[in-house]
Amino acid sequence: MVMKLCGQTVLITGCGMGIGKLTATSLAKLGCDIIGVDIKASLMKEVKSEITSLGQKFYPMECDLSSEKSIESLLKSIQKQKLTFQILINNAGIAPSGPFTDKDFSVWNKTMQINLIGVTKLTYLCLPLLKKESEACIINLASIAGKFGSEGTVIYSATKHAVVGFSQALRMELADTKIGVSWVCPTMVNTRMINGVKPSFFTPVIEPQVVTDAILRAIQKNPGEVMVPGILRLTAVILPALFPKFSLWLAIKTKASKGWLLANKGLEKNIPI
Repeated sequence: MVMKLCGQTVLITGCGMGIGKLTATSLAKLGCDIIGVDIKASLMKEVKSEITSLGQKFYPMECDLSSEKSIESLLKSIQKQKLTFQILINNAGIAPSGPFTDKDFSVWNKTMQINLIGVTKLTYLCLPLLKKESEACIINLASIAGKFGSEGTVIYSATKHAVVGFSQALRMELADTKIGVSWVCPTMVNTRMINGVKPSFFTPVIEPQVVTDAILRAIQKNPGEVMVPGILRLTAVILPALFPKFSLWLAIKTKASKGWLLANKGLEKNIPI
């Protein structure tokens, strides 16, 4: 069964910039209304203007995804306004990097709160609403880091591995329902999240539109796991599974992810405080 896009309402987190903003406007062009979620409504002024100019509705919602109470308030606000939605896109995330012991653990804790607890808590609260729809789907933004951990991204990799596992298990649990579950694992994407990070052979840089296109296809076709680009399945999944020692040696030898270790990015680069 192919899910249609025109006429649907989409709840998307991290809607104010990057992949979230581009995905929201792309969905609006296809006839979707958008419930946009970000930490500050002011971040969504531009995307709201673009979407309303397309003749679609945009509902800006503030939410701190590192706070369970804030997520609960978000759902109460949606229900108070009697809004319904058929598509949930868990896009928001942060990626502080650098040596594991070189940062205060509060930075890593914030990463886990947003990238994992935020995703699972929001999904948990949205599922009862999605089950009322004739068809629905959940799209979780994971990463190549959710398939292959590397230096400099210890906690980010941990959260994205968890998102992949969560998504796989949830897809199985909802297999007999009309709710699809897919997770998208991109390589490095040309957004501010990779500022100062040198790419490698294993992590080529792609444009946000490529990821957005993958998200749209995932909504329509419910494929489960989506690697972006597709060649990542060979380098990040098949090769490490068949030749784990060789893959680890190759990653270290080619300094595949040294860029993340050396960039030593701070939390402030990824989320407005």
